[in-house]
Amino acid sequence: MDIRQNHRDTTKAQKNAFIDAVLLLKNNVDSVLRPGQQSRYDDFVQIHKNSMGRGNPLTPNPHRSPLFFPWHRVLIRQFEVALQVAANNPGITLPYWNWQITGPDNPFTSSFMGGNGDNTQDQRVTSGPFSSEHSQFNVVVWDEGTGNPGVRRNLGAQETLPSAEAVISALNRTPYWQATDQAGWENSAERELHNPVHAWIGGSMAEASSPNDPIFFLHHCYLDLLWERWKHQHPNIPSFPSDEMSGSILVFHPANEPAPWMQTYTVQQTLFTEELDYRYEDI
Repeated sequence: MDIRQNHRDTTKAQKNAFIDAVLLLKNNVDSVLRPGQQSRYDDFVQIHKNSMGRGNPLTPNPHRSPLFFPWHRVLIRQFEVALQVAANNPGITLPYWNWQITGPDNPFTSSFMGGNGDNTQDQRVTSGPFSSEHSQFNVVVWDEGTGNPGVRRNLGAQETLPSAEAVISALNRTPYWQATDQAGWENSAERELHNPVHAWIGGSMAEASSPNDPIFFLHHCYLDLLWERWKHQHPNIPSFPSDEMSGSILVFHPANEPAPWMQTYTVQQTLFTEELDYRYEDI
């Protein structure tokens, strides 16, 4: 059973193993979707780009829908397993970031996620392990055509990071999904917690191809943890809006592209992290 932690609680060795695995997946593992044209890391960028209606759009779109949490749960779990395989290290797990930037909570350091973008270089990140100055981490999948080959950030230029009060407010919302006034847990979490973080980081994270920035996975890992906390807080409320939809298969590739992994997943198979062989340290 893989156990995920807050990145602030991981050791230097664990952080380094995670970074090294990301770089291996980016540079040493060939693509399943476009062999010889991109890396296995880039496959996850392409999947998410498609899920946002760009490139080769997925149907149904998992954003702004009840599918948001189940779909992203599978995406980041498959990424986590791909890291373990790339590094031949089953001990690697995804850390999460709690959207705080003070002290040890701040992931934007030169030794971990790297810092802000350089405003003289189209906001390209020039520090840390995912910059061209310190390693080979070239962007090759963009929303449209070709673009900056580096990870880009513009921290704090737009929006604000969710406060602890905003997290508590979202966790108090029920039911899971509310189609009428958009006030359910998923509606509120995606709109008030998820979206502002993408906008606050900016650059690559503000695009459909947002997994180009590895911070994407730490962000979504925390959202995944919050879904678990919501379920524990509301044990008598269904974790998903309908039995009929819970049996539906989650879509990660259009019909004219190969599947990114062999397994298929229904929504029901994502409702318990233990069934995907992981859990969170603080739950």
